[in-house]
Formats: sequence, structure tokens, C-alpha cells
Amino acid sequence: MAAVEVPSATSVFPGKLDKTVKVIVSRPKKSRSKEEKEEEEEVLLIDGIEVERDVFVKFDVFINDEDEATSGAHKTEFAGSFVNVPHKHEHHKKIKTKLRLGISELLEDLGADDDENVLVTLVPRSGVGDVSIDGVKIEFD
Repeated sequence: MAAVEVPSATSVFPGKLDKTVKVIVSRPKKSRSKEEKEEEEEVLLIDGIEVERDVFVKFDVFINDEDEATSGAHKTEFAGSFVNVPHKHEHHKKIKTKLRLGISELLEDLGADDDENVLVTLVPRSGVGDVSIDGVKIEFD
């Protein structure tokens, strides 16, 4: 069976999150030393998340989640979730925010510390199509 080509994050976003999306995100540095890992956390940044204030939205983020049925739980790690709880506000109908998830330990657990790219999966759980995302990238903090 041929491998499915996964698009890069820059070719998919900006865009709406209206279905499960898998993207390849390149890493700025790989094979970091133990000292470098202690000084800087590798962070997955989901930038420009835009949602209506009065809509419940939730999506989950997985790292190195693979399509193959044989991959199993040992090949994927849950990185975190984004949740918007509806609330009324006098101004601004939409909010624009970002989600920052530390992934250094996840990459070590997956044995993906030397990988040049990371497979990121965004899974909408609620408010499908009500959220748009400007971009997904990895940086250091």
C-alpha cells in the first residue's frame, strides 16, 4: 500500500478546521543536546486561532499520529486541546488567540528527537467549521 502524501502546514493553513487535518511541520533544530533541551522547550505553536465568542469549540492535537492501522498508541502522543467556552461580551464578536504546547518530552517518548519533521494531527471535537487557524509551526521558548 502506497504511503499517503501529507501536506506541509504552510500549504494547508491559513484555513478552516472543518475536518481532521494532518500536516507536516518542520523542526528548526533537531538532535539537540541535553543542555539545549534543559535551556529551551520545543513548542508547537498553533497561531491565529479565530473563533466566535459565543460558540463552544474544542479540538485535540496529536503528535506523530499515523494513518496506518498498525501504528497503534506507541506511535502517537496526545499533545493537548484547545477549548473555547461560550461567553457574552459587549465588544468584538470574534476572538483571535494561539495555542502553545510543549513537545520536547513527547518527541523523546516517541523516539522522534532526530526527525526533521513532525506529523501533527488536529482533530475537531466540537464546533466543527467554526474555527480558523492561521498557521502551525515549531519554535523554542
